Amino acid sequence: MITFDSVTKRYPDGFVAVDNLSMEAETGQIAVLVGPSGCGKTTTLRMINRMIDASEGRILLDGADVKEIDPPTLRRGIGYVIQQAGLFPHRKIVDNVATVPYLLGWDRKKARDRAMELLERVGLDPKMAQRYPFQLSGGQQQRVGVARALAADPPVLLMDEPFSAVDPIVRTSLQDELLRLQSELNKTIVFVTHDIDEAIKLGDRVAVLRVGGRLAQFADPKTLLSEPADDFVREFLGKDRGIRRLSFVSSEHLRLRTDLIVPASSPDTAAAPGAWLMAVSEDGRPVGWVGRDEPFGTYVHGKDSMRAALDAALLSPSGQAVAVDPEGRAVGIATRQALDEALGEAADG
Repeated sequence: MITFDSVTKRYPDGFVAVDNLSMEAETGQIAVLVGPSGCGKTTTLRMINRMIDASEGRILLDGADVKEIDPPTLRRGIGYVIQQAGLFPHRKIVDNVATVPYLLGWDRKKARDRAMELLERVGLDPKMAQRYPFQLSGGQQQRVGVARALAADPPVLLMDEPFSAVDPIVRTSLQDELLRLQSELNKTIVFVTHDIDEAIKLGDRVAVLRVGGRLAQFADPKTLLSEPADDFVREFLGKDRGIRRLSFVSSEHLRLRTDLIVPASSPDTAAAPGAWLMAVSEDGRPVGWVGRDEPFGTYVHGKDSMRAALDAALLSPSGQAVAVDPEGRAVGIATRQALDEALGEAADG
């Protein structure tokens, strides 16, 4: 657990970057710091590993005051990932990943074996181990940065806007990879971002900071979206806060039309003339709208959120979503009417 106890960072010229911050990042969870430029997100992060020292208050790492720990020792036990990966350009990827194990005195074979294991874990081809950073794409470099931060198996991982410099598709992939890794490793992660969507997606709890480094609200994403603490938080979350909130509403109560599912081998269109019918294969998987060369979207009914169901509906000119089970078999169609009813109920709730 990382505890901020009335922490303030005041510079010699009187500028206050972080003001009386108190919060706890729970063990095994992702705590996200988000807010406008100048709100002290990165300063807060860097005070944890003492790249910046607090002026007042205490930061406790599993009960130990970080000010009482030698900075190099402290940093070797904390993984750190930054925006541009920060790889050593003259070192091969395998040796970049093995940097901290080398510093900890691991022998070369053990350190390199650990590096190779982590490259695979973050989704990189082991052949890349012998390349140099300039030979990798931005997204690949960020994966190497994450692998390097995990090399010595630190309990704490600090991530300072690590995915902001890559394109949206790669960014989504990296976010998904981080969530997958966290489900396996259960690190205590403090993650800095300026993107509220990223914060909502990744955070077990999200801290919204005001300019001047004051904490506006610290809550789980569902509470943050449904119960913003004040007008500042409400405005920062944006006018589409309601759409984001749908990510935390289950699709299990969405009413489905099973009569709109028909076999691809012999579709019977008599039951619903003019309707959008989804043809399915022999094993029940959706293959396309009957008589219409139009796209369709699917979501896993009961597992995915209402946001996923709505996104699936928006992918199709029909305005309908194809509900599937976890094995990908079609179980029904969520019509526009059913979606409207469910969205109305979600808004009332």
